Amino acid sequence: MRKLFPIIVAALCAQVLLAQSNKEAKALLQESSQTMKAYPAMEIGFTYTMENNRVDPPIIQKQEGTLALKGEDYRLKTPMLEQLRVGTKLYNILHEDEEVQISEYEEEEMGMSPARLLSFYEKGYSYKMGGSETINGKKITYVILKPIASEEIDKIMIGIVANTKEVYSMKQWGTNGTVTTLIVNSITKNAKWPANQFQFKKSDFADYYISE
Repeated sequence: MRKLFPIIVAALCAQVLLAQSNKEAKALLQESSQTMKAYPAMEIGFTYTMENNRVDPPIIQKQEGTLALKGEDYRLKTPMLEQLRVGTKLYNILHEDEEVQISEYEEEEMGMSPARLLSFYEKGYSYKMGGSETINGKKITYVILKPIASEEIDKIMIGIVANTKEVYSMKQWGTNGTVTTLIVNSITKNAKWPANQFQFKKSDFADYYISE
């Protein structure tokens, strides 16, 4: 019994520390989300990388882009794709192919979509703190999320700038070996957009093939 008592105490202490870590992690995510949702008109400049070393040949893709967010609507721009959500409609604009694909926006099918960037963690995940490091003079604190039920996602790690509470990075490990990383290069809190930033007019794409 004397030998068992220290083990029980250690186990209870570990549970208490884990619970504290979980609360701290969720509180940090909430603070970061509230901070960035308060920005009047937010635009993010980012670098996106996708890697999978389990396949032959290995896959490595890297591109830069911007993401403009206004409520639930967004406009995502990369060299390969421009994607616009307006209410219940989703527009995939393929400039190279001169094609626009129009469909209904289905949240369940979009996964961790731009519209859910600041709120996806609220349901379906457990949390814990993941340490910290300094990058380019910024202290980055990490939170690790584990999906409660997912066949596709192993875990997600979010980096948050300690003093501003802005998101610095998001890294997702897929169960198929795919690792995707998004690094935030810049955040504009009060972006100035053209009047048609969150509008779609077919007349603007007169030479494009439009499928609905």
